This record gives sequence, structure tokens and C-alpha cells, in this order.
Amino acid sequence: MSSFFELSTAAQYFLFLVLVLVPLAGVVGYFRIRSGKPLRPKRKRYIATIAMLLTILVVTLAAAWNEGITLLGSQWGSPLIWLAVAGYMALLSFRLRAAWAKLSDERKEKARRLLPDEPSLMRLWVGVAALAGISEECAYRGLAYQLLREMGLNIALALLVCVVAFAIGHMTQGWRGVLGTFLLALFFHALVFATHSLYLAIAFHAAYNLIVGVIAMPILSEFAKRQALSQAEA
Repeated sequence: MSSFFELSTAAQYFLFLVLVLVPLAGVVGYFRIRSGKPLRPKRKRYIATIAMLLTILVVTLAAAWNEGITLLGSQWGSPLIWLAVAGYMALLSFRLRAAWAKLSDERKEKARRLLPDEPSLMRLWVGVAALAGISEECAYRGLAYQLLREMGLNIALALLVCVVAFAIGHMTQGWRGVLGTFLLALFFHALVFATHSLYLAIAFHAAYNLIVGVIAMPILSEFAKRQALSQAEA
């Protein structure tokens, strides 16, 4: 068992980044949106997000290397688990499509702040979706959890710290988004426990993000056009 101060400098910086700075950025972003201040163009925000995710990934890999921790794991898990999760993803995609078709205009307007609403943004969204799956799983389900366990936290407390920090880091999605992210994080941890590796959690996380964008984009694009037309006629 190690204390925080016995960890390498890279590991200390990593924990400060993912358990303090990322959640703090989520809170600051939430209050910025609430204040009504204009956001940067979405394309620039996506590029900044990709840069941030790459930074988290590099810091995670450096800290894991310094601590001698294997991140991904040496197993892929049972094929039956992968098949079951693939089936769940298919069902979830169907339900998401149905839910988005019924979404109110108010919630569509909120969703436009974060999700792609024109085809030209999809290439960047693919990058965001893939990197979020890789970097966030390596950081939260991989290294942060292992370091907290190494520091003496029991399984439940280490898991709770990782899940709460991860959820608050997504606070720009609002409280509904925080709750949804909290539940997703628990599911991602369950996948890691079931497979003894990060591979399935990374695949599901990236696929989920990508599917949400693919479903949302045409709906939000049509909504944006209707909003622009209404404003032009007003």
C-alpha cells in the first residue's frame, strides 16, 4: 500500500488532473452555459476536446509506465460477454433512436450545444468519440482505479471516487447528463470487472458516443434549419 506522496510525480499529476482538474472544468463549463455566455464555435470546441483527450491519454500512459502498471490487461474476456454486450448495444441504439424522435424542442436546443448538428462536424465527432473511449477508460477505469486501490481505498470507495469524478467532468451536459454518465460509468466498471481488461469497455464507450452522434446529427440538423427559418420569418 502506498500513500499519495509515495507515488511517482507523474502519477500524482495524473490523479490531480483526472480527479480534480477535469471535474472542475466540468463545473466551470456548466456555470458558463447557465450564465448564457456565448460558446466558442463547435468545430473549435471539438478540436480542443480532442487535444484535451490526447493530453489525458499521454499523461495516463506516462503515469502507468512510471508506476509499472499494465493498463489494458492481457485478457479479452469471454466471447459470450462480448456477444451479450453487442446485443445490448443494438437494443440501446434502437431505444435511443426512438427517444430522439420524440425529443422536445427545448431538449434539442440543449443537445445542440454539445452534439453535431451538421454533417461537416461528423469527422471531428468520430475523433471525439474514439478518443473519449480510449483515454477516459484508460484514465478512470484503468489507472485511477488501480492507483486508488494501491493507496488503500477499498473496491467500493475507489470505484465511487472514479465514477463521481468522471460524471462531474461531464457536467456541461446538465444534471440529467451527470446522472446518465454516472450510470454509464458504473456499467463500464462492470465490463472491466467481468473481462479483467479495458478492451470491451473502450469498445462500448467509443461505439456509444459514435452512435449518439450518428442518431442526433440529422435530427439536430433539421431542427437547426427550422430554427433559422423561424428566426428569418420573425
